[in-house]
Amino acid sequence: MAEPAATDLSIGRIASAPWLAPARERVLQMLRTGRLAHALLLQGQPGLGKQALAEWIGRVALCESPSDGPCGECASCRLHGADSHPDLVRVGIREDKKQILVDDVREMIAGLTLKSYRGRRKVALIDPADAMNTNGANALLKTLEEPAGETLLVLTASRPERLPATIASRCQRLKIAAPSRATALEWLREIDPGVEWGPRLALVAGAPLAALALARVAPVDKDMAELTSLLARGEGDVVALAERCQKAQPGERLRWMENWVTERIRKGLTAPAADHTPGSPGLPAALRRRHIQGLYGILDETRAARAALQGPASVAMLFERLFVKLARELEMLRTARGRG
Repeated sequence: MAEPAATDLSIGRIASAPWLAPARERVLQMLRTGRLAHALLLQGQPGLGKQALAEWIGRVALCESPSDGPCGECASCRLHGADSHPDLVRVGIREDKKQILVDDVREMIAGLTLKSYRGRRKVALIDPADAMNTNGANALLKTLEEPAGETLLVLTASRPERLPATIASRCQRLKIAAPSRATALEWLREIDPGVEWGPRLALVAGAPLAALALARVAPVDKDMAELTSLLARGEGDVVALAERCQKAQPGERLRWMENWVTERIRKGLTAPAADHTPGSPGLPAALRRRHIQGLYGILDETRAARAALQGPASVAMLFERLFVKLARELEMLRTARGRG
């Protein structure tokens, strides 16, 4: 899964985020000691800046005078600034595709076998690597086993379990953890002190760049919050709401729903169960398990709808199916709490 398209911030601004400091220092230490691995795997949930960190690693690895990062002044850094460095190649998902194409992987590999244009190492960024299909992964495996010359491969993955073990085991892993709430809020407030970041951050499981993505679609955020509130009160007409969602930014709305449902699951898994005292907060354990199972079903439906947006499916029908399931689940919850 790719990183959310969150902001117009520079790569350097994102890559310098405090929660990425351990990974940056580890890469710099490898460079200082001459022990930079030939393949790095950056893994962590979406919205933490793995793509920006991969770009930063590519820049510092090709920089001619690195210290605490790329110098920004050497010929290599100037080429990076112009997005024209001949020894850097990027592989990702094409706009009209769902996976990284095997032909793109093979073209990258062929380029890595050529001599460096600047007489230094060559760098390839694969983002997101967990979007490679089996053929693409198999094509990459030989390069990981026998890298040509001084080559660095930087892979990113939000779902590293989707990578074949043969790929992951040949990479030096850099695990990116979500920052503390306080750290994330401080960073976000430096970017825009006028936004109420707390609710957005809670909705995206603490991922700052995902919170920034929500801020860019504030009208969608507000409208979807209103929509789910209507369904929670049993007042929403699912057909009318589906048509409403079809007309404006359906992809962002489905991303919002995925985050919203995920957060409800997280809260359901961590909230204390109710005891048998009348008025006790929470849900009885059995009902809570049933509710969480229902939420997982809605999460699957949401993800399936996001995937279907890439094809010729009826957008209104996708939302209608999703809202029918959500309305039933919320009605069950409302009824259970009414009885309690």
